Parts: sequence; C-alpha cells; structure tokens
Amino acid sequence: MKYTYVLFGSLLCLALLSGCEQNPEEEFRDWKEIQNDPPKWFKDAKFGIYFHWGVYTVPAYHSEWYSRNMYFPGSKANQHHLEHYGSLSEFGYKDFVPMFKAENFDPDAWVDLFVRAGARFAGPVAEHADGFSMWDSEVNSWNAQDYGPRIDVVGAMEEAVRKRDLKFITTFHHQWHWGWYPTFKAREEVDAGDSAYSELYGPVVPEAAWKHEDNAPRPDEEFNQVWTAKVKEVIDGYNPDMIYFDTRLGHIKEPYRKEIVTRFLESNSRRGKKGQGVILHKHNDLPADVSVRNHEKSRINQLSDYVWQTEEPITTFSWSYTQDMELRPAEDILHGIVDVVSKNGVYLLNIAPKSDGTIPADQKEILLSIGQWLDNYGEAIYGTRPWYRYGEGPRYAAENSKDETDEAYHELNYTAGDIRYTTKGDIVYAILLGQPEENQQIELEAFSQEMVPESFRVSEVSLLGTDEKPEWIQPAQGEELMVTLPHGIPATMAAVLKITTSPD
Repeated sequence: MKYTYVLFGSLLCLALLSGCEQNPEEEFRDWKEIQNDPPKWFKDAKFGIYFHWGVYTVPAYHSEWYSRNMYFPGSKANQHHLEHYGSLSEFGYKDFVPMFKAENFDPDAWVDLFVRAGARFAGPVAEHADGFSMWDSEVNSWNAQDYGPRIDVVGAMEEAVRKRDLKFITTFHHQWHWGWYPTFKAREEVDAGDSAYSELYGPVVPEAAWKHEDNAPRPDEEFNQVWTAKVKEVIDGYNPDMIYFDTRLGHIKEPYRKEIVTRFLESNSRRGKKGQGVILHKHNDLPADVSVRNHEKSRINQLSDYVWQTEEPITTFSWSYTQDMELRPAEDILHGIVDVVSKNGVYLLNIAPKSDGTIPADQKEILLSIGQWLDNYGEAIYGTRPWYRYGEGPRYAAENSKDETDEAYHELNYTAGDIRYTTKGDIVYAILLGQPEENQQIELEAFSQEMVPESFRVSEVSLLGTDEKPEWIQPAQGEELMVTLPHGIPATMAAVLKITTSPD
C-alpha cells in the first residue's frame, strides 16, 4: 500500500513514534548532556568497508546521483535516460525499483571478503538520498523487503557481520531527500510530480530547494519527523555499533539531531555497551564532543590530537557501480590507509557492488591485495597510536608547508621516500610507502635526539616480512637513525621497519 507523504506524516506520531510523546524541543538543551567519546575499539580498528548499493545501480550510469540527475534537463544522466528509457513522465526512477533484483546477493560471502580484506567494521548504506530504504521499514513502504529484491538488506548484513565478530555500521544520506527530486513539477512533465509516489520522491518542494539554493526553505516539521523515524527504525531494529550521517545533516532541526544521538546512546546502554558506539558526521553538523568527524575524499594534513575518519571510494569518481567506472590501484588505497592511521585517523573504504548482488572480480582483487598486506604487516596498523610526528619525506614536506586547516585530496601518489610512523608500546613502526631497493640506506630524521620529545635509545631494528636483518647505527646526539636495508627484501606495496626502543 502506498501512503502519500502528507497522510503518512499526519499518522506518524500516533502509529509509529513513541518518541513523539514529548516535544524534542523540551529535551537536551545542551549537547554536553549527551557527550560521546570515541571508544577504544574504534581507535584500534583503523579500517572498515561499506558499500553504496541500491536502485541506482540498475541504470549503472555516471554515479549514485543518477536518481537526481536524470531529472535535470541537459545533464549526462538526463540524456542517457531519455535515450535508453524514454520520457520522464512515463519511466521515472520508481520504474527501476522492480529491476533491482539482487538475485546473487550473498551477505556471508560479502562479509567473508571484507574479513579477508582486513576490515574490522562493515555495513551498508541504509538509505541513500533516493528515498529507497534498504531495510524492512514500517515507516517507508518503498523498501528492499517489500519492493525490488524483497530482502531486508540491512538485517541480512547485520547477521553476517555479527557472525564474523566485526562491528556493524549503517550510513544515512536521506537528509538529502528534501529537494532531491523535482516534486514541484507537473505530473505530465515528470513522474516525481505525482503525489501517489510521494513516499519515494518526497514532499512537494519549491524549485529553489530542488536546486539547493542558499535561500531555499529548509525541511519542514513533517520531513524532520519522517527522517527521524527512519533512523530510529534502524537503531532499534538492527543495533548498529556505528551510525554515519552524510552532509546536510545540519538541515535537520537540532532537536531531532539530539533525539537521534540520544536514541543511539540509549540503544548501546541497553545492550550493555554504554560508551561503545560511534557516531560519524561531516563538517560541523554535530559537535565534536558527540561525534567523530568524517572527511569525504580528503584527509587532514596534520597529526591530530583527536581521532577522525576519512572515507574514500574504491573508484576514481562514483561511489556506486557504473558500467565505465575506473578503479584506484590497491597500492594507492593502502598508502591512504597508512597515511590516515599515522595522523590518528580511521579509514573507511567504499566498494561498489553490481545491482545483481555481485562484487566484481577487479574490486575483489584490490580488496584481497590490501588484505594480504594487512595480514603480513597489520601489526603496524591495528591497535597502534600516532607517534610524536606522523612522517617525513617529500609529501610530508609539502603538507607541512600548507595551513594546518587544509585538507589533502585523496588521490595522492607516494614513493618509498615517503615515510609514515605509528607506535605501539615501546615499538615505533616506520612505514615506507613504496618498494625500497636492496641495500638502500634509509635516514630517519624523526629519530634525531634533538627532535624527539622524550629521551630514548634504539635497541633493535628489523624489517617485517624477512628474517634478514638490516644494519643500523644508533644516532648520536642530534643525528638521524641510519638504517641499511638487507639483500633480498620482500616485494611489497609498503615496507615496514620495526624499531624497538627503550628509555635512555
């Protein structure tokens, strides 16, 4: 049964939302009352995988924004749609839903791949901006259980993730749903103007909201309630360890954002996991005391006092599968992981399954290459903490010449001359972002006694992956640690020196 958006909104509080018994304006006037510090497991995990997978993978064209851009006259997606599917009044986004069958979806196989890739947390995009929920929703009848694949994708992934003892993440992008479609247009022009499909396409908004103009009206009370109800369903029904919010969360009224944060923290407490949940946001949509900041396709260029996260796609552009997508080399992704971890960050990689539920072989190959490296050298990543400086080399010098608030775009190239540091107890790991040469001499400037904040001495240096011992010279006052690599060093995407220290 299809409800109109207006009818659903009028019944929402009575039928579904126990949280509507109180006005959110009356609760939690101060964010400090719901403070949430990042737990140790998150700081230790370092690497997770999620995926953009939904109805937008059926046309598999340009990007996950196809559902929006297909309605923009003259856009690539619009031209493609008119050529391949015809008039927008006759064949709209809703008509892709029955074509999203996911006939080869195997959640256990997916999670097995994520484990082999070295991920410590994983999960789905619960709802993208397109208005299609990937769980068995009572709030939104346009959901994966009732339409399309007829599978509770979020539920299936939660079960598979829990079986492998990973942490479970769900991400939410539906704050973009306000103005995602041109609902102000006439039904004769586009199907999004038909109120019969308002649950999928959202409420009628003015053209300014569709064009995302700065002076456009923000989401109304009814939209805020529906948005909140969806997130609550996932929190209450699937108990995610992590919830992530894409940009435009700031468009949701503050009382509702506080209500969601509170609901998530209470859910963790009920499960005996108080203080173990992670909330992720972008920009300044939530306070730092409540949530971990996420950086999209970018990284901070300094060592941070607080833990943060970056998310990057396995592709060079789109976050979802497209027919002409280009993939990033495994080496580049791995170097990104190392760089982020050295700066006190956590790395979230997005993959792009096909609409039929298969993960393409070339993406699997990348994941398994990363997993092989982590299997061999993961002690330099998992459970580590940043050292007093994150690195040295050409890229380090370039980054430190910029303002500390700058971000580095994710597609960066490194060499073995770029070194990143992590530490664990009395061990310092020096990770060379590339393949060094046999018998090469490495100068580790960061070990200069004039620079290190605490006095210590080096007692042992080894090269992970080989029994051959490198030669090294204990630095004198004010000098670098000099390491000469052995003959027959292993081929690797990043070499790791393990340096044992002790107090001087």
